[in-house]
Amino acid sequence: MGFKHAYTSLLGTSAILFSIPVHAIDPASVSLGPVSMVPTFTVQTGHDDNIFLTSTGEKSSAVTVINPTVQFIAEEGASAYKITADVSRGIYHSSSNDNYTDAQLRADAHLVFDVRNKLDLLAAYVKAHEARGTGLTEGANATVNSAPVELDEKRVGATYTYGASEAQGRIVGKLSYTVRDYNNFRNLTRSRDRDTLSTGVTFYYRVMPKTSLLLEARRIDTDYQNDMAGIASLDNNEWKYLVGAEWDATAKTSGVVKAGYAQKQFSDAGRDDKGSFTWEAEVSWALRTYSVFVLRTGQELEESNSADSFIDSRFASLTWGHAWNDRMKTALAYDFTNEEYDLSDREDDTQSFSTGVSYDIRRWLTLAFDIEHVERNSNQAAFNYDNNSVFMGVQGSL
Repeated sequence: MGFKHAYTSLLGTSAILFSIPVHAIDPASVSLGPVSMVPTFTVQTGHDDNIFLTSTGEKSSAVTVINPTVQFIAEEGASAYKITADVSRGIYHSSSNDNYTDAQLRADAHLVFDVRNKLDLLAAYVKAHEARGTGLTEGANATVNSAPVELDEKRVGATYTYGASEAQGRIVGKLSYTVRDYNNFRNLTRSRDRDTLSTGVTFYYRVMPKTSLLLEARRIDTDYQNDMAGIASLDNNEWKYLVGAEWDATAKTSGVVKAGYAQKQFSDAGRDDKGSFTWEAEVSWALRTYSVFVLRTGQELEESNSADSFIDSRFASLTWGHAWNDRMKTALAYDFTNEEYDLSDREDDTQSFSTGVSYDIRRWLTLAFDIEHVERNSNQAAFNYDNNSVFMGVQGSL
């Protein structure tokens, strides 16, 4: 879906226009002694014909997004350190109550101790929003509130790798801790404040020079901070056990495929546990070095935004990026998601089509144009919607 519909926008790119690899500015850095500073600036403007994602009485608006970013980068041997500051200001010209300012401050460290031992660290603070019509205000609740839901996320994480990339065996351990706090409309959002602890370990066994089999175990513990009287707690833990393969066998294909079993267990006996087959896959195929297809698919037992205990979500996407020459690039993307809600018997099918074109005017300046269509078909009519958006943008750097 479009940039405004995801509160996590600042964890990655902040807009659909530049979320697919159709641009290639090469920003210059400013030397500050041992540190390099890399500023970039993106401005996008366009039109959205259903900003609240409602099934009837659609509200349209022109939208402008301004997104400055600055990175500070330092290197010491094979190790590297990076701090990123990112602000995204969204302006709805026909609905000023929906204007927002999101921000992110993130620090990353890539530490290489020797060829066998590597450690990646991160710490991030994100100030974000859920646009009206998404998250906790889907469907008929889209305009119950007078403004978007606001939230903060604080995250720390670490990834430790033991084993050289060429070694027959390699182990990767991951740990992250996230605190999410909602800031407004507390009658609605108070019960959704939560802490999440994620741990996991993956063992890779190389069977060919560029192909490894893998075994993986992951656990996610979710602790909701403000249980509501008379409502069963949503506190839960989820285990995943996966087997699969990772390969980069030729210049044309690479990918990772995993499949296994997931089980979500609730601390409150008033909620039913769930076990299911699960999978994750991402496969890239380069028809030419300048023309790449990427297929992604997976299944997740997601946290619910409603009275349901969880959402059983299955998704698939296919993206084609093509460089026509050194300056002009295009991308086509199709996404499909099926979501089943465990208690309400709600089921949604959401699909989106998007196309984008970019043109590199200079090394430091890119123009882009993007069109997206999103439609949801639900067995509960209040959650149906169609959404069309058109945006133009410019991304610049030094």
